[in-house]
Amino acid sequence: MQLKAESGTQKASKAVTLRGFTLIEMLVVITIILILAAVTVSTINVTINGDKVRAGARQVQSYLEGARDRAIFAKEPRGVRFLLDPTDPRTVSSLVYIAPTDPWTEGTVLLERPDGDSDGNPANQDMGDPLNQSPYVDSGDNGVWVLRGFDGDSSQYTKDTGWKELYDRGVLRDGNRIQIPYGTGSWYTIDTRLLAQADVSDGNPPVRLLLQQEYREPADTGSSTVQAFERASPSLKYRLELLPAPMPNQEPILLPKGAVVHLDRCSSFPDDPPAGMPTVLPNTRGNRLPSSWKFTLSPAPSSNWLPRFGYTPYCDIMFSPRGTVTGPEASTGLIHLYIADQKDADRDRTDWSLNPSGMTAGVTWSAPELNPGLTLSDPTVPYVRGDKAVVSVFTRTGAITVNPIFTNPNGTDNVPQRFFYSETGEVAGR
Repeated sequence: MQLKAESGTQKASKAVTLRGFTLIEMLVVITIILILAAVTVSTINVTINGDKVRAGARQVQSYLEGARDRAIFAKEPRGVRFLLDPTDPRTVSSLVYIAPTDPWTEGTVLLERPDGDSDGNPANQDMGDPLNQSPYVDSGDNGVWVLRGFDGDSSQYTKDTGWKELYDRGVLRDGNRIQIPYGTGSWYTIDTRLLAQADVSDGNPPVRLLLQQEYREPADTGSSTVQAFERASPSLKYRLELLPAPMPNQEPILLPKGAVVHLDRCSSFPDDPPAGMPTVLPNTRGNRLPSSWKFTLSPAPSSNWLPRFGYTPYCDIMFSPRGTVTGPEASTGLIHLYIADQKDADRDRTDWSLNPSGMTAGVTWSAPELNPGLTLSDPTVPYVRGDKAVVSVFTRTGAITVNPIFTNPNGTDNVPQRFFYSETGEVAGR
């Protein structure tokens, strides 16, 4: 009986021992769970961030291909407008399909020689050079380069051209085409710099367009006369192409949340230049984009280290019925669209707004593209960029590809090759 009692006591003791865990054991288990949860969440975040950039690149590619297919099927130009993000107009966060609008034919025009100061003497003219490009009209050039409308002074003509209003609305821009005379004449591309100065209240300065190519028909007046022709009806009808407009019943589509087209990084060298190259100024940012997407800031920034241009609300890529890029964007040849994480674009905007004269040794303007690095806005903690991708549009063929950034951005011989994969067709990892 005593043995049985002891046996019962032992069983009771064992039951008490197996009833729970010690505090130390519970803390160890909780710690392990927290570590695993942190690793899992971090992995999920990295995957999500990478997926949204890749999804954004595929979405841009698909949308451009959709516009190209629409143009071929409809046998009419179709395109895509890249809409600037309202909170950061140096990035794009949405896209919309666009189509050509009806040409503008209001009023008539006179063909003139350059008269930049409106003194009636076309000699030794300078038509202004606000875009830091070579003027189309050289000093002393007495050729026919100017089209004069009659928005302000229409005493001889019954209809105004309305160019100034079109320019103010943003639907008339550099690179648009005009046919003179309507229906039978040649097509020319225009420069709108003179419209920015025009005053429609009294016609002084008058409303004028500048041709990017000299008028082909020789003038029949003397070189000292502003008006180029003395025929019975010197004014001509014309046909002017305006900017495309969103297609009916088409709503803009948003890129994945947090993914943007970072326009400034659509550049051969957006950060400090490679060793041995001269200093790269901010105006080289976005240099792989069409020049028609930019306008000169007025007034210009006081600092030489800030971009002196902005991006227009009309960043368009139009495809012809043959599937190639048409319009002023076609002259770019190869357009690179840099898709990135919004937080990286925000960091760049902060870094690039700072004066580099206060740089700490070894700190670049912004975080390196491929490796952690210090930045001007936070020179203490290395910043790591998220994923990025490049959508490239070959304007001559209409081909659209998606590629990663080249892993050696300085290339060979100190020549930047960030878009090497896009331009050569080679695949990363080979």
